[in-house]
Amino acid sequence: MAGRLLIAYSMTASHVQTTLDYLLMLKEHLGFETDYVHTTHDAIMDFDLSRYDVVFNNYCVRHCFESYVAPDFRRAMREFRGLKIMAVQDEYDHTDRLKAAIKDLGFHIVLTCVPQESLEYVYPRAEFPGVEFITVFTGYVPDTLAARSASVKPLTERPIVVGYRGRDIGGRYGRLGFDKFEIGRRMKVECDKRGVGNDIAMDENSRIYGPAWFDFIENCRAMLGTESGSNVFDFDGSLDAKFKELSATLGHPPSYQEFAPFVADREGHISMGQISPRVFECAALRTPMLLYRGCYSGAIEPDAHYIALEKDFSNIDAVLERLRDLEGLRAMTDRAHAHLIASGEFTYKAFAARLRERIDARLAELLAERAAAAATPPRELTDAAERVLAEQPTAHPLKLDDFYAKQQRLAVARAPPVSEVIDQVKAALTQGQTNRRAAMAALFALRHRVPRSVAVWRLVPVSVRTRFLSRLKSRMS
Repeated sequence: MAGRLLIAYSMTASHVQTTLDYLLMLKEHLGFETDYVHTTHDAIMDFDLSRYDVVFNNYCVRHCFESYVAPDFRRAMREFRGLKIMAVQDEYDHTDRLKAAIKDLGFHIVLTCVPQESLEYVYPRAEFPGVEFITVFTGYVPDTLAARSASVKPLTERPIVVGYRGRDIGGRYGRLGFDKFEIGRRMKVECDKRGVGNDIAMDENSRIYGPAWFDFIENCRAMLGTESGSNVFDFDGSLDAKFKELSATLGHPPSYQEFAPFVADREGHISMGQISPRVFECAALRTPMLLYRGCYSGAIEPDAHYIALEKDFSNIDAVLERLRDLEGLRAMTDRAHAHLIASGEFTYKAFAARLRERIDARLAELLAERAAAAATPPRELTDAAERVLAEQPTAHPLKLDDFYAKQQRLAVARAPPVSEVIDQVKAALTQGQTNRRAAMAALFALRHRVPRSVAVWRLVPVSVRTRFLSRLKSRMS
């Protein structure tokens, strides 16, 4: 069975390499005729979804965020009679909203990071009759990464002894979230104290995207890492509200220590320590991994595939000493590569084959039901802004630059008619010097829409233009 697949995604996320790999994998390996459509930021589905057999809601289309997913996509999904699949990650944010969306939009298969033994805690079976929850990783090995592993820089030529990029997400996500920052903060202190060369950073300006990220990994003799995910599920949003309240009180986002009392009772209900795509990236590029000891979805073992760092740093001296043993490091990277990359078990191709089996098991039944349903005619778009928001399927995911260009077109489409602005400025200018300030304010509002404001600009006296340009220059400096 071939069939047609539509992948719902957000242009705002396609610049993230792991997300793009996931999107492209679905087309490459699932065996469907595949299209993509942007479905966030008020996008309008200017086509009939019934032409597709399967709609795959990628994890970057996050239903837990209020007003993020386009209402028209939600409408179209309610009417769609084919197979509906949702991939979710970071499902500990406003989990009740996510659960409501699964029910409301009628998803048949949910790809979740929640271990099977903990599904009842997050997705009680009684609430989801007929929904199949499949536990998956956050990402797998893409073909391009596996191919790159054939030729990598030797450890002796790597200038960075310890590398890492993380971020400080405060205390909202409990210990696993805190680990992502703490391992970098503390390791940098230890390396600097001992004169160990490192490139460790946790600020947003230091983040690395695209192919440059792989170059960074290949320049490191060892990469730090932690388990991915969070054990703290904020089902009703109360933790998020408390976090914001405490942030306002303290004048800064509360640290892990400051927020720990509010999440401590939830830490023990579930174990979400997952393997992340970074582990596969390091294994493919034969970069030794220096990780906090953990579960990592049961996919890797300490000493066999990574150097285990205790969370209290009690073995830091022994860990750093092992980074001097290049032969031992090479042997470890060989084992990690053989297990995670060469085996093929953790590739997107293998993941897609397993997923396709589950899709085929449900699709025939649904297609028989859909044969009797009438196609929904596309809505008529007459408003200029709606025409900008209209989305048609594309053969490949669009980019973040495409999203920014669309937002600019939307701003122009929603701008008031030039004649209306001209009347406002004329009225302000005819009422004396005081109200010229109102005219200048109108011009400030139009400064991002230069083509539409040219006609207005020519009506303004030279003295007002001069003051306007002076103030605009000062604001932009």
